[in-house]
Amino acid sequence: MKQRQGTGGKPADLARQCDQILKTKKFRDYPGARNGLQVTHGRQVKRIGWAVDADMESIRKAGKKEVDFLMVHHGLFWGSSALDRKIRVKRIREAKRLGVAIYSSHLPLDAHPELGNSIGLLKALGLGESKRKPFGVAMGRAIGWKVEGVKIRISDLGFRIRDLRSNEGEKVRRWDGVKVIEAGPKVCRRIGIVTGGFEDLDQVVKAGLDTLITGEADYPTEVKARELGINLILGGHRETEVFGVRELAARIRAHM
Repeated sequence: MKQRQGTGGKPADLARQCDQILKTKKFRDYPGARNGLQVTHGRQVKRIGWAVDADMESIRKAGKKEVDFLMVHHGLFWGSSALDRKIRVKRIREAKRLGVAIYSSHLPLDAHPELGNSIGLLKALGLGESKRKPFGVAMGRAIGWKVEGVKIRISDLGFRIRDLRSNEGEKVRRWDGVKVIEAGPKVCRRIGIVTGGFEDLDQVVKAGLDTLITGEADYPTEVKARELGINLILGGHRETEVFGVRELAARIRAHM
């Protein structure tokens, strides 16, 4: 969880700015995403923080650092079981006790062409100057990119994603959880990038890709990728989605 200090409007004002930047109203999202302001208070925002998840750890870190507007990618309303509801109530109660407003953006933040998770990962892998087109449709909207006209070894891609900068801040660390399935060509020429979790190999095949980079996929998807001859790089769900909240928070801070 990271933070920036300034003096802005109230949480509802900052949430409206975020929604305008991300064009939130144009997106249909998964049940539970509830993009927008999820916990609020009536004070002027003095410090913005960001985290991938609105979990108890992030909420408490925000309170400890006197963050009063926390921007997250995965919000509070995932899951509908009795246990999910119990955990959610505790998180909301803790956020209100600590005075932490919570703003969440899921698919709009994945898809944004400048601030989004997928474009952030693409650039972090050194592919920012490559020819690219939208790819990876989720709930009717493309949230990722396909990169064409490149020649990069699968082993090099694996090393690049392992050596990315984490959102913990100042230090570069290895992503120990990276999994590389070398089932396709050794030299990748058509690469799909969708952060988080993406398992739709039908889209990969239709786009003619030889490599898919995402955060996580289930075991059947790994098996099918091997049979289809598709390289699969799994960098971790959270680890591939640090880019959007960080960039959005920086954009909002610049206008405070």
